[in-house]
Amino acid sequence: MTSLAEAMGSHAIAIILSGLDGDGTQGCRHIKNHGGTTFAQDLSAEVSGMPLSALAGGCIDFVLPPGKIAEELQRMV
Repeated sequence: MTSLAEAMGSHAIAIILSGLDGDGTQGCRHIKNHGGTTFAQDLSAEVSGMPLSALAGGCIDFVLPPGKIAEELQRMV
């Protein structure tokens, strides 16, 4: 996500879905530091380690179920 953040700046979007560890947290920080938008799946995630890690890292703009993430993305464009 670092390359995406640097290339796209405020146009970058990160979406963190179900997963075990905090892989996406650092990438989300890069996206946020470059003015992008970040999403994390809510507790509907079957395995919530990655979304919770990103949320705890303070780098998430929206916490939503997947269907609502899609709706928000459509609203943004």
